[in-house]
Amino acid sequence: MESAVRRLRSQVRRLAKGRPSRSVRDPIAVREAAVALGRSRLHQGHSVHRIAREFGISEPTLAGWLRPRAPGRLRPVVVSPDLELARRPGVVLIAGHGVRVEGLDADTLIAVLRALV
Repeated sequence: MESAVRRLRSQVRRLAKGRPSRSVRDPIAVREAAVALGRSRLHQGHSVHRIAREFGISEPTLAGWLRPRAPGRLRPVVVSPDLELARRPGVVLIAGHGVRVEGLDADTLIAVLRALV
């Protein structure tokens, strides 16, 4: 167990390379290892604070990783005709977060969407 903690701490240090912890993007493998080891340590009675210190990551980060996640959900959308857009040539796509793509024909827009997925 201790060697696994040392390996994880070493990986975390290597990723940080002197940068502030909030600017480090931890790979999925590191997160999964931290969660597995963290849950094991929690069952042994250790606190999240102590475990985070042992791993070399912040307590809020570890606590967030250990929190159970709800499965992702798709949100329903409603498609309604817009007469102003109907008069414009081409297809217009307006994403939920405000991105607007227009002036493309339907086939080109489909190709762009497929490239983004």
